[in-house]
Amino acid sequence: MLKCSTGGSAIRKMDNLAQALAKEHGDDKIHNFTIGNPRVPPPQEYYDALKEVANEEVPLCHGYSSTMGDEAPREALAKLFTEIQGTPVDKDCIILTSGCAGAINVFLRTILNVGDDVILTAPYFLEYPYYVENWHATYSVLDTSFEEGWQINPDKLEHIITPLTRAIIINSPHNPTGTLLSQETVHKMCEVLDRKSKEYGRPIYVISDDVYCRVLAPGATHHQIFKEYPYSCVCYSLSKDVSLPGERVGCIVVNPLLKNHELLVHCAAHANEIMGFVHANRLHMRIIPKLLPATSNLNAYNESRDMICKALDECGIKYVKPEGAFYIFPKIPEGIDEWAFCETLAKNFIIVVPGSAFAKEGFFRLSFCKPPEQIKVAIPVLKNAINEALKLKQ
Repeated sequence: MLKCSTGGSAIRKMDNLAQALAKEHGDDKIHNFTIGNPRVPPPQEYYDALKEVANEEVPLCHGYSSTMGDEAPREALAKLFTEIQGTPVDKDCIILTSGCAGAINVFLRTILNVGDDVILTAPYFLEYPYYVENWHATYSVLDTSFEEGWQINPDKLEHIITPLTRAIIINSPHNPTGTLLSQETVHKMCEVLDRKSKEYGRPIYVISDDVYCRVLAPGATHHQIFKEYPYSCVCYSLSKDVSLPGERVGCIVVNPLLKNHELLVHCAAHANEIMGFVHANRLHMRIIPKLLPATSNLNAYNESRDMICKALDECGIKYVKPEGAFYIFPKIPEGIDEWAFCETLAKNFIIVVPGSAFAKEGFFRLSFCKPPEQIKVAIPVLKNAINEALKLKQ
């Protein structure tokens, strides 16, 4: 646990630094781009639904639900993912969970045996390794590259798979890069997984972390995993797209095209219960049908993204253009130490996270989950801080 507790130290270190600087210089002077905590308000539909359900006096409305969750929110989510996946999804393919993190842990608990291996694609969300180790499994790291646009290379994937490989976790839109997996990439990945599953005589699952699936740049499209590969699930939460991450309302969507998928759903629902989650937040189960398909003002992130990209371009900083989420993962110029670069930005009131926190040294993550008016104020400070950091190369 001590090892686990130090895993997020890079993000926490920079966030703590931001707070210390804010106390010294004032909140309005410090621009904290460390944590992906949405600052765009939830949609009005959420406030209306919250007031409505809070005033309801229905027997046992605050009591236990089933381990899968109430039917009405599962029906609403089934409708949403039928549209996103382009495959008919039934409510009985869905289990409500305690957030997306809870969903991933529940599914891993369902499919893993001691000693199994899970593939993570670097850079990756820093908590994934601990989710895997929770269930006495191991993980292997599949490197993706800046030069290939952070896409999964099918040849590299094939070489990393072993007889112990049980799953791969993918995330698109991606944290920390903001990039999307193309449908072609997903197709080629699934061809490899299908071939290796047959070779080793057991399925390799795809866990698609789709927490940002509705936070897309104009014209961007989300990948569809269900039609490509039966041994797959989607993990999602009503958090980033509706600005409710603290309410911990998520779900597992099991691929309806999987033969005997009902058995997998049954096992995952049981895991959801015995892991102590029991089920998702009951109050928000009643809110979901009244809230969906509304979102926060996601266009605000598009405006913020454009301003950040323009500022980086003007400073000569390279990056793969993000098409979703609210992150960007620029490259630190060669010859400059990652931590020295980030600490110089901090001294100039811009707080970011070093790429090594995401298993990819030589980059930095900048989270722009703020309203455009706040980003606009930060832009000249950001440009000045980067120019100061670039002097480290001289």
